Amino acid sequence: MRLIFSFLFSIAIQLQGMGTQMLNLPSSADELSMGSHATLGGLFPINPALYIANEKHPYLSLNRGNWIGDVSLSQIGYNKIGLDKVFHIGIKYSGLTDLEFRGDIPQDDAVSNFSAYGLILDAGVGFKRLNQSYGISISYVQFGLYTEQSKGVGIDLGYSIKLKNGYSIGLVAKNLGGMTKLENDSPSLPKRFCSGISKEFQFKNFKNSIFGSIEWNSLVSEAKVHLGNRFRWNRLNLLAGYSTSNQVVESSVGIGINFDRYQVIYGTRFGSQDLGFPKLLSIRVLMP
Repeated sequence: MRLIFSFLFSIAIQLQGMGTQMLNLPSSADELSMGSHATLGGLFPINPALYIANEKHPYLSLNRGNWIGDVSLSQIGYNKIGLDKVFHIGIKYSGLTDLEFRGDIPQDDAVSNFSAYGLILDAGVGFKRLNQSYGISISYVQFGLYTEQSKGVGIDLGYSIKLKNGYSIGLVAKNLGGMTKLENDSPSLPKRFCSGISKEFQFKNFKNSIFGSIEWNSLVSEAKVHLGNRFRWNRLNLLAGYSTSNQVVESSVGIGINFDRYQVIYGTRFGSQDLGFPKLLSIRVLMP
């Protein structure tokens, strides 16, 4: 029994789907629909240099959905401008329940049921200097499987510059840090390095933004390319994305509506591996 239990832990550490890889999961419907882009701003972007907030009132963001394998995703964030900077705090949770533990002898009923979870608490700040933006965020990371836990700290660094004619370039380094031991080994944080370029087109009645990024992950051998598009007309947002690596191709779509104090966006993704359809609902609220 102990041997099987240790084997399950070794599989969990290798896959880390509910471990440190939770740091790679999308945090909003924008990111799910368009991809992870170094020039995409938002309330919880991958680039901490591109936090956004209203000049007079803070933003509250609520995100809820599911990832592949029925992993539940939840995120709450708060952004506020102060001292000519944008400050962000947030909490992100991913969970998987009703996992079954069975012995080496076939049986109808599981020996026990347990769950796995991941928790991220983060705080960051972004600021501008002329046409350049800089940002940093620090995250407390914790995940658990059965009775074991691992904890750690990650640091994200971001940079972006706006060029002429609506072009922007961004650079991001994410998850620089370490974790404590889980069972016998210390899980590795999935260090991510992303660079990207975007272009905005402003027309009389609508605006369109095109994004392109390439991402390197320390736990994955191949680079991943992200392409995304956001079309905005009046109160309507139409989002689309395409991501590809050596073995996986993903496409995604999203739709959003802007109200006076609220924004609602829903996004979903389709993958070539037929492992399910991740989806996220994001709500942005302009606080009093």
